[in-house]
Formats: sequence, structure tokens, C-alpha cells
Amino acid sequence: MKKTLFLLLCCLLILSGVWGFEIEDRRFEVGLNAGFGFSNDFLSLSEVFRETVILDLDELAKGFNLNLWLGASPLYFNYNHNNLWGFGLSTSIYSTGVIDLSGKLLSFDEAVNAKSEINASVFAEIGTPVFFHIDKFKIKVKPSLYYPILYMKSDISYTFDRTNAGTIFNIGFDINVYTIFPTESDNFDITSAPGFDISIGAEYPLSEALGIKQKIPLLDFDAGIDLVNIPIVPSKMRNYMRLTGRIGSDKPFTFFGDDDDMDMDTIFSIDDDTEYGTKDQRIFRPFKTLIWADWRPLGTQLFTVRPTIGFSINPLFIKPFSLEAGLKASLDINNFFMASAGIGYHDRFWRNSIDLALNLRAFEINLGADMRSSNFLKSWAGNGFGLYIGLKFGW
Repeated sequence: MKKTLFLLLCCLLILSGVWGFEIEDRRFEVGLNAGFGFSNDFLSLSEVFRETVILDLDELAKGFNLNLWLGASPLYFNYNHNNLWGFGLSTSIYSTGVIDLSGKLLSFDEAVNAKSEINASVFAEIGTPVFFHIDKFKIKVKPSLYYPILYMKSDISYTFDRTNAGTIFNIGFDINVYTIFPTESDNFDITSAPGFDISIGAEYPLSEALGIKQKIPLLDFDAGIDLVNIPIVPSKMRNYMRLTGRIGSDKPFTFFGDDDDMDMDTIFSIDDDTEYGTKDQRIFRPFKTLIWADWRPLGTQLFTVRPTIGFSINPLFIKPFSLEAGLKASLDINNFFMASAGIGYHDRFWRNSIDLALNLRAFEINLGADMRSSNFLKSWAGNGFGLYIGLKFGW
């Protein structure tokens, strides 16, 4: 298989050099894409598909993280006028789900207020991307109208603390699930209101502007910044379902004490009442700031290296702030065959990806695959994977 891919790559390089062909950019295109991803930091695929599955429960002391993602853009349209300006229209729907359980909780180790969380969200979006040039700057703007369909936040705390007054053992959870319509009745009237945010980006041929490219051709690079989902008007959800419960107590107890108020039935009771109601809840999408550079060491688009660094603020999580960073290398053979490989930490997990594209101008197919996990080493061990496919049509 490796030999076949190597020979194919050599043929493409030879043909591009001999014929000198280059596929022109499409002036207009319509397309669609879809993808999904799954990751965890406990079991790898090699461990799952054994004849005998062996579970190392000691690994749970490090915690358990599971991440699900599913998304699709059933239709989008773009118009490009000689790469000088353009506009488009896109629709998409995507969902995420995260289970992040503390290792202290799973191993019943001593801890005070160790946090875990179970979160999920489903969004629909309509966006109108636009790009244009101001002098040497390329400006990208994408206003978007988004609609939350489901939004689930949780607060799970665990305490196991041996004090002089006794032992405190307490597991409490508070899970709020907001939905687009009431879930406790047959009424399917939409009660949520859409939100509005905007994404802005800028690119600049920095090495050319500074005169570095002319003196040292090896240092040919552009620089850019992207601000994704800048909140303008938050969406609002009204209908919610709340799940609360507790095992244990926040007061110390002794197994052989004389305190009548602290009997075992009280300590280990569970309150599993479900509350339904309405209240306004503002919903924001994750905001990102990313700074990147496109370095072309050969002085052409044939080979490009892109480092990226930034941060994300996602109010879905107990700790909203997380870092973003990555490195991607891309091969572009005359806009006919494109391939890229990357390593990065995005959306709170490591992702090692490879993407391929075949462009015949009237038709283009994009395929992508990756290995992923919240743990860097396990992202290479098959603890998660993602698949992506995209189709474009135009001229």
C-alpha cells in the first residue's frame, strides 16, 4: 500500500512538471460535507477487538474522558471573483458530547470537591461568508445566525475526606438540559430564540511586505489571525429539565457513632427527582482566537507548513478556557491533488490527521481521517478516530 501511494505521488509530480498544467480556481461552487469523531482515553481499538478484553481498572485513577462529535453541511454555495472578492451561503448542523469523570471519583480516592462533568450541545447554523482585499490584506467576514437545539451543562462534585470529626463522603450532581421545545408534554412549539455571532479573519503577506522574501527566498510566509464566533446577540432557550441527586452527606459521620441524625439510610439516600420548568438561559457558541502563518520554504504553493496557536472559550465547560495549537504540512500539486498531515490540540483533545483532495475543477472530492484522544500518547494508540468527506461541484 505504501509503495502504491509513493508511486502515485511520483507520477503526479512528474506529470505536473512535464505538462505544466494547473487547475484554475472555480468561480462558483456548491458542495456538501459530513464527518464524525469519537475519542476516549481508556480503551484503544486494539484492546477492544481482542478475543479476550482485559480492563486495567488502575487506569481509571487517571480519570475517564470521552468525546463525541457529529456534523454536516448539507448545502453551501460560494462565488469567487478572481480571488479578489467573493461571497457565499452555508448551512450546517453539528453536535458535541463530553463525559469527563475525575480519577478521584472513579478510584474512590481522598479528595475535596473534585469536579466531573457531562455536557452536550446541538447547534444549527446559517452563515454568509464574504472575503475581499484592502491593499495587501485579505479580509474574511462570516456573520452567522445560529439556533441551539439542545444544550446540557452539569456540575458533578465528589468529596471523600477523613477529618477529626469523622469521614465526609459526598457525591452530588446537578444536570441542566435545555431543549428547543418542552420535553414533558406533547407540545412541540419552538420556544428558543436564535443568536447571532460573527467570525473575522485577516491575512497578510508579511515576508513580502518586510522585504525578507526578496533577500531570503526560503523565508516566504504569510501571517493571519482568525476570531471565530464573536458573540453579538446570544440565543435564548426557555424549556429545561433538571436532574439533581446526592449520595452521602456534606457532614462528617462515623460508622460506630451515636448520632441518630446520621443513620446509614440518610447518608446513602439518593434524591432523583426530575424538575421541569421554563426560564431564560443565554447560550453562546465557543469563541476562538487563532494566530497562524503559512510558510512556503520552496517559494511556491507546492509545499506549505502552517503553525497555529491560540485559545478557546467554551461556556459549556466548568473551566471555559483552553489552549489551541497545531502544526500542519500541506502538498499542493497545481491545485489538482492536495494532501496534508497535521498534529494539533483542538477542542480539548489531540488530533493527528491526514486529508486528501482530488480537484478536477468541475468536481472535487475531499477525504479526511484522524486519530484522536484527550491524552497525547493515546491519540496515537487508536483510542479515538474521526472521518470526513466533502464534495464540491462548479466551474
